Amino acid sequence: MQKPKPSHATEVLIRLVGARDEELLTAIVELGDRFNKRLGFMPPAAYEQAAAEKRLLAAMVGRKLVGYTLFSLPRQQIRLTHLCVDPDSRGQSIARRLVDEISARHHDRSGIVLKCRKDYDYDAMWRKLGFEARNEVDGRGKDRKPLVVWSRDHDHPHLFSDLESTALLTVAMDCNVFADLHSSGERHGAEESRTLTSDWLAGLVDLAVLPQLKAEIGKITNSSERRRQLQATHGYAEPNVSRSDADRLLEELRSAVQTHIGDKRQLSQNDLRDLRYVAESSASGILFLVTRDEFLASLSDIAMSVCQVRILRPSDIVLHVDELTRAQVYQPGDLLGTSLTVQAVPAGQEQGQLAFLNKAAGERRNDFVAELRRLAAHPARWVRQQVVDAEGTVAAIYSYGVRDGQLVVPLLRVLDGHNMHQTLARQILFRLRDHCRRSSVRVLSLTDKRLQPSVRIAAGEDGFREHDGTLVTLVLDICADAQTVDEQAQSAAALIGLQIPAVPAAMPAAAAASLERAWWPAKVTDSQLPCFLVPIQPLWSSDLFGVPSALTPRADHLGISREHVYYRAARSRGEKVPARILWYASSDKNQSVSAVIACSRFDATVVDTGRSLYNRFRHLGVWGLDDILRACGDRGEARALLFSDTEIFPRPVGLHKVQSLAAQRQHPLGVQSVFEITPDLFSAIYQEGQPAQ
Repeated sequence: MQKPKPSHATEVLIRLVGARDEELLTAIVELGDRFNKRLGFMPPAAYEQAAAEKRLLAAMVGRKLVGYTLFSLPRQQIRLTHLCVDPDSRGQSIARRLVDEISARHHDRSGIVLKCRKDYDYDAMWRKLGFEARNEVDGRGKDRKPLVVWSRDHDHPHLFSDLESTALLTVAMDCNVFADLHSSGERHGAEESRTLTSDWLAGLVDLAVLPQLKAEIGKITNSSERRRQLQATHGYAEPNVSRSDADRLLEELRSAVQTHIGDKRQLSQNDLRDLRYVAESSASGILFLVTRDEFLASLSDIAMSVCQVRILRPSDIVLHVDELTRAQVYQPGDLLGTSLTVQAVPAGQEQGQLAFLNKAAGERRNDFVAELRRLAAHPARWVRQQVVDAEGTVAAIYSYGVRDGQLVVPLLRVLDGHNMHQTLARQILFRLRDHCRRSSVRVLSLTDKRLQPSVRIAAGEDGFREHDGTLVTLVLDICADAQTVDEQAQSAAALIGLQIPAVPAAMPAAAAASLERAWWPAKVTDSQLPCFLVPIQPLWSSDLFGVPSALTPRADHLGISREHVYYRAARSRGEKVPARILWYASSDKNQSVSAVIACSRFDATVVDTGRSLYNRFRHLGVWGLDDILRACGDRGEARALLFSDTEIFPRPVGLHKVQSLAAQRQHPLGVQSVFEITPDLFSAIYQEGQPAQ
């Protein structure tokens, strides 16, 4: 017998859930908890945050909740986290209406991506909702049940090989979190830790076991429980930890913590065991430690200061997984004011570069040395460079040369285990792009057959795609309408026989931002991507961009970050993302600039308390906590502007010229606060800042 169709009086309404909809939020949490074995447990704070960020939709019949969907918006895609319909209301196309509403509200994004366990047998349902199976990965539960990766396309031009980044957030566990996941007995509060095994986090969060955890498991007196937990450690990453480095860091950490707590009490052996987790995380290059221990969590600021490790609760990871992932895979704050240098590789250093041999990919030592010598034998053909850190360690090597209209990169390696290896991969790729631009080369090809995973991940996020066994991308130095950009792109792609989609006019903002990232420094002027003029004080423009120059010169190619953050008052000035930013450096009593000095891609804007913004984004910024607090108004809130891929103008565009360009177009102009400008005025100012022809 068919269920009766709902009458007009019981019509399903899809609505956006607001942060103040407390009764509705409670009902959504209750519905999600009823099915958390399949959905994965989600802390109430995650629902509240999703509502505040307009990422939670409810299906209503009158005042009754009949379904909901919770999603996130990483980069230019949509990740579907929960889709839940009350069993009593199924068969009314509620799931389709929820998914369709997401697409309608965010159609400018590339599409919707989700993960679902294969054994749930929902394949037919996902296909009915317009999804296609893209991939299969291992699950996060104890049984590692396979997950199917599903995507629903929004029919924008595809420039990337995958819809979802494969970047992992590596997090070390302490003993209480590990016991929550693997103890045979019930543990109070363990549900929070179990959020880390949710299927939707597969591929996003990689949990790691440290030596200290194994040492503590080894002290469990119950032999069957001890063997059970030791066996469970084999399912996690086990990083290499330098014992001497960990011992040194532990002593520094112990001293800092004892100073912090003063004479209140002396640190116990249990406290020192807890601190050992922080020290070993730092010594292994892991930036995050997850715990439910209140004392350890209270030391987060000290751990960050001494060891550059952030201590988080499991719920913190669930709430901010995308931000934390970006914090790990790219650490631009570490490059500011860096002593890293780029230099030519000295002759006869092939044996010293064996640290870059990719054993994991099956590379043989003789083959690697032969390739190094081949590159060294033709100095006029191949430029060979290395990145050296402050301790004199060679952290990366790469080689490039121009061949047949391409910049070919036969070697690009970063030192595994170096605390900035992922950062360096991204920075070197950006440096190579900039070299293409300065050399008027429009194709960049990574022909190294043994690229490391960190380099492949960075290249995938940067718009590289597989072609004839290599990774390639276009580098288009153009600021023009879609037709002109398309003509140049098709011409460049034809050089290597690459098929690319046509660039449509009036591209949605998110699609245009993806294209401009993939083909940087291309700018498509007739897209729907907004443009803003943003004032910045000379002090901060000097720190962020090196303009005006400081007393200590910065090496722009490593000093300038791919991603960064700037703060201002919380009040909205009409900021929209994604967008483009033109940075107007103002003048003060110490520096006189009054010019547009740079252009960036505007990725996100977040309003929150000063301390919360600092904790969330300090990996991206040069601002300290006191600086952010000064930007807060009476409500104690500030606005963070997250931006990336900044290009410094060779010719700063002075205020008088900017005013003249605006007057020619009868365009109003403001430089005291964030001010939206037309693409036409953006293009005129941008072109003015480029080198004279």
